[in-house]
Amino acid sequence: MQPLNLEAYSLYWLMIGAVLGSGITPLVWERKQRNPWQGALIGLFVGIVGGQAAGRLIILLLEPFSQWWAGGLSLVGALLALVPLWWWIKPTVQPGIRTRGFVAGTMTPFLFYLLTLSIFPLLWAIALAFFDYSPRNAGGPILGLGGDNPFVGLQHFQQMIDGSGRDGRIFQNSMGNTLLFTALVLPLNFLITIPLAVMIESVHPILKTAFRTIFFLPVVTSSVGVAVMWGYIFNANYGLLNQGLEAVGIPGVSWLQDQRATILGIPTAMVAVVIAYLWKDFGYNLVIFIAALQAIPDEMKDAARVDGAGPWQVFWNVTLPLLRPTLLVTSVLTVISSFQVFDLIQVMTQGGPGRVGQTRVLVLDIYESAFRFERMGWAAAISVVMFGVVALLTLAQTRLLRTRWEY
Repeated sequence: MQPLNLEAYSLYWLMIGAVLGSGITPLVWERKQRNPWQGALIGLFVGIVGGQAAGRLIILLLEPFSQWWAGGLSLVGALLALVPLWWWIKPTVQPGIRTRGFVAGTMTPFLFYLLTLSIFPLLWAIALAFFDYSPRNAGGPILGLGGDNPFVGLQHFQQMIDGSGRDGRIFQNSMGNTLLFTALVLPLNFLITIPLAVMIESVHPILKTAFRTIFFLPVVTSSVGVAVMWGYIFNANYGLLNQGLEAVGIPGVSWLQDQRATILGIPTAMVAVVIAYLWKDFGYNLVIFIAALQAIPDEMKDAARVDGAGPWQVFWNVTLPLLRPTLLVTSVLTVISSFQVFDLIQVMTQGGPGRVGQTRVLVLDIYESAFRFERMGWAAAISVVMFGVVALLTLAQTRLLRTRWEY
């Protein structure tokens, strides 16, 4: 039997007890005319303590069977601590208190989940960016920082700016590839989805539903499966694309392996990855644009036609300006998604071709630095930089595309 991972079980007990206590206790407090927010905090504390105590007691008493029992019985332990609390609290009336048990019971677990699994890891990553941290090294007493995991200050960020050393050069290459990938994906996605959405919106409702379903299917398809399929299509020896080119007398191209092959100055490997990504992702924006087009009042288009506007003028002067809020949302989501691309590139090219990697992106760099070379500090620094770049791009898109009107 594998050794028990106490830290993993402690996190499980923490979440179960916290969600149970903070989710139900406000409803009990509301029925007893007490402040449900106060009940949420008390239930949160009691649930955490009860779940942790029960889990550790089960491990102590039921070893070596605790791996099978610790998870479920920790829930019972939290209930054993919470039920007496729910029964013991006496009804009362506090003047001026507006009871909102359902709101408190819904928001408190969500906020605790957000704090525990989102905000704390983000702060932890920011802290790690200033240390040369590796889990293999014995660190100091506070979260393993210090000792053999020394504080390096801004050294990681300085190395990224200077491009010094192998890590600095790889980071600059990854950043350039990520920006290039995003710069290709964003306009191409819109050039595909907006005209296609306009055409689908003009067909019969039955066909509209069928087209929406067909084009959205790749979005819910496994990314690994999509990458494998496109890898076969772009295969240099037996790929479908090269067979089609050779059938019309054009020599085949080593799309994913030849670092010298380019299209308009862009490496063919990057072009191949962009095509695969667009095929999988464009259906998401397409559905959003179709919904936005349906929300545009027909009266505005009819008024433009009465004034003598043709189809192109109606689209350019009426439809497209009214799509600006939707353009903002889809633009931000597309940029964030393109910065997070990983699985397609990992399966299709592994970041290659080339020694540095013509398709190596930031997330792939983070993954290899953290889990292959166990350089968590360097990986965290890259994550912080990527977070900052995405935040700046989002702010720029918001300033460019935001509107101050509604229709």
